[in-house]
Amino acid sequence: MPKNGVNKFTKEGRELIHREQKSVPKWQVQWIREHPVVHERATIEFNDNRISLFMAQNGKYGVTGEELILTEMDCHHKRLWSETKDDRYANLILITRDVHRLMHATNTETIQTYLVFLKLNKEQIEKVNKLRLLIGNEAIK
Repeated sequence: MPKNGVNKFTKEGRELIHREQKSVPKWQVQWIREHPVVHERATIEFNDNRISLFMAQNGKYGVTGEELILTEMDCHHKRLWSETKDDRYANLILITRDVHRLMHATNTETIQTYLVFLKLNKEQIEKVNKLRLLIGNEAIK
């Protein structure tokens, strides 16, 4: 049970869930449901958590805070799936495709190109660096 005592089994909890669901347009949630990630490693858990993340992040990117563009949204594993096989909610974050590429980039020139293109502020670079370190990449200087 959550710390505040509200859960889906109480009237207050259900009201809270419905209020939070209204924070993102229904058509966007429907689009995500109708466009699951499909590849050999995609699991039901991954796709369910992708929807939950979209709602929890209020339809915004996890690093930049900008409104998500559904066709350019990537669901990133904070710790590499290849090492953990972990599709849990806590191991995922929704980010832009370009931030995702920056996350995995190791070539200095490529990193600089993305930094110039993305124009990330100090706080956003700190978020990127935390995520880069989790996957074993060096922090951006």
